[in-house]
Amino acid sequence: MVNRVIVLYVDGYFVNQWDASCVVTLEEKGLSYTTARGLLRDGGGVPAALAEKTRIGRVPVLQYADTWLTESLAIIEYLEEEFPAPAYASVLPADSIGRAKARQWMSFVRTELTTLRGEVSWWRSFYGEPPPASLSPACQREANELLALVGGLVASNELGAWSIAHTDLALTLLRVRSAGIPLEDGVAQFLDANLARPSVRKYLDHPRPPHRPPSAHAGG
Repeated sequence: MVNRVIVLYVDGYFVNQWDASCVVTLEEKGLSYTTARGLLRDGGGVPAALAEKTRIGRVPVLQYADTWLTESLAIIEYLEEEFPAPAYASVLPADSIGRAKARQWMSFVRTELTTLRGEVSWWRSFYGEPPPASLSPACQREANELLALVGGLVASNELGAWSIAHTDLALTLLRVRSAGIPLEDGVAQFLDANLARPSVRKYLDHPRPPHRPPSAHAGG
């Protein structure tokens, strides 16, 4: 008999931004799921058996029946199509232009902000680490690019109805704030409103190990 339980394999420190996006999607859709934890940042890496299932040694990993998927964008798209509206809440806009823009912003934060993600680890937001002593010019440029994007979207009212892209933008803004970079009022309000969303709090408030990830494995 095929197991129809949804399992999401996540980093055990619960400081992975892309794990968070998948958890938010599952929560918004009201799906029943379990999480399987691994302290990957302690240096063990993705277990070989799990990597063999997905062919890509990354988390998050979604298992549902015979389906094994990694990469958060693929997981979110799969859940949106496998559990569609109106039976389940939608996490992407219904219209084609809205969906395209949401995917555009989600791709941007994953592929274009490599220096920001490398220099400002996401776990800083949860373990009370002080801001980095300094940021490289490239990192500062990327932070400014993100702030300009969100500021422009807020000013033009393009961030109306919530979608999972709002979560991706907000969780990336956490890096900027944890780096000690000030946010304009509209951007700060957008961030705080998204952080208060119950589905987002489900991940942010999850219990974590008392010690921060080891430095050698603390990226992300």
